[in-house]
Amino acid sequence: MLHAWQSAAGAGAWQISTPSLLATAPLRGSLRLFHEAGLDALRAKSLAQTDYLARLLEEIGLTEAPYHFAIGTPRQPERRGGHLAVEHEQAPRIARALKARGIIPDFRAPNVIRLAPVPLYTSFYELCRTVRALKEIIDRGEHLRVAAGRDLVA
Repeated sequence: MLHAWQSAAGAGAWQISTPSLLATAPLRGSLRLFHEAGLDALRAKSLAQTDYLARLLEEIGLTEAPYHFAIGTPRQPERRGGHLAVEHEQAPRIARALKARGIIPDFRAPNVIRLAPVPLYTSFYELCRTVRALKEIIDRGEHLRVAAGRDLVA
């Protein structure tokens, strides 16, 4: 990186800079919501949601045959972030099958489906629905009818 400023020629100079006032105005409302909810409360709900997801996967039997899902996220709350890493050898296809059902996971190669409930608006019912969807996708073979490759952002 250069220590002296050199701007780009033409319109490209505007691609990277301080955001405009109008572009940052919506942040004020967003920050107000976080302040009203409280970061401690949001973290507590996030931990409860990821714990609930892990317990459901185990209680429904998705970590056993014939499903073979594995939980790659630490179970200790202090070691866990805001997502649950669900591992499966068919993860890319299962992630696509979830998307086809309107459930948007994050896929990480080679075999991780990241489920990241957002404590401000994700309900426990939606988490239960997601786990049921994982079971149904395997039971119905839906993942076998989608492309094996990874989705790319265009």
